[in-house]
Amino acid sequence: MPSLFAKVKAKMDLYTHEKVRSLLDGQYGSVFKGRSLDFDDLREYIPGDDVKDIDWKATARSSGIRIRRYQAIRKHNILLVVDTGRHMAATSKNGSNKRDISIMAAGVLGYIVLRHGDLIGLVSGDAKNNTYIPFKGDDRHIEQLLRHIEKNTQLAAAPSNIVNQLEYIARNLRRKMMLVVVANDDELTSEHQHIIRRLRAQHEILWITVNDASGLDGSRDFYDIDDLAELPYFIRKQMKLQTDFDRRQQSYYREYSTALERLGVISERISGEEDVVGSFFSLLERQKHARWH
Repeated sequence: MPSLFAKVKAKMDLYTHEKVRSLLDGQYGSVFKGRSLDFDDLREYIPGDDVKDIDWKATARSSGIRIRRYQAIRKHNILLVVDTGRHMAATSKNGSNKRDISIMAAGVLGYIVLRHGDLIGLVSGDAKNNTYIPFKGDDRHIEQLLRHIEKNTQLAAAPSNIVNQLEYIARNLRRKMMLVVVANDDELTSEHQHIIRRLRAQHEILWITVNDASGLDGSRDFYDIDDLAELPYFIRKQMKLQTDFDRRQQSYYREYSTALERLGVISERISGEEDVVGSFFSLLERQKHARWH
C-alpha cells in the first residue's frame, strides 16, 4: 500500500518551491524559539537578551533589570484536531475532496514537526465519536495519523461537530500544547466560542477551515451531503445569484475570522491541497507576531 506520508511530501514538492518550504520550516522554528511556554524564574539582564523578556514589575522591585527565564525543553507537543465527520467527505470550494485536504494539512504539519524533533498527536471525530492517538515523533506515527483520517472521513460517518472534539480535549488532556484544528466550514455558534475560549486560556490554537463548495457552479452537479438532494441546474446557472452569493460569502469569511481573532485564535481558510503550505506559513507568521505584541 503506497505511503500517504510519502504522497504528501511529493505533493509539497509539486505545489511549492523549495525556498517556500524552507521558509515554512524556519517559521515554525521561530514560533517556538527553542523555549517552552512555561515560565521558570528570573535572572539579571545580560546585554544581548531579548528585551521582550524583561519583567518590568520585578525590575521595579529590585536594584537591577530582571529578565524572565524559561524552562529549557527539547520537545513540544503539537495536537492535531481533525473533523472526520461526513461533511469533511464532501467537496471543497475548488472541487477536490475535503478529506484529501485534511490529509495534506496533517501531513504537512507532521513533516514540519518531525524536522524539529517535536511530538504530534491527534484527536479526531464527528458529532458522536472521538479518537485520541497519543504524541509520538516518527514517520510511522505520521502515517498512522494520515491513515486514520482517510479511513474515518466517510459519507457514512456521523455529521461534523468540532465542538465535540474540543470538549473531549478539555475533559481529558491537561498538558500545555499547541492545537492545530482542521475543521469543516460550520457557523461559529456560542457553543464553539465557549469551548474555544476555555481551551485558549491554557493552549495556543491555530485554526484551519476547509471551504465548502458554493453549489452555484453550473459546470458541476451538487448534492446536499445530508439528504443527497441535488441543487437544481436552473438555480446554479444564475449569474446574479452567484455574484450576490459570493459577496455574502466574503462578508461571512471576514466575520468568521474576526470572531476567532477576538478569541485569540489565528485562522486561515483552505480551498484545495495547493493552499496548505502557504496557509501554514501565514498561520505561523501571524502567530509569531501575535506572541510578541
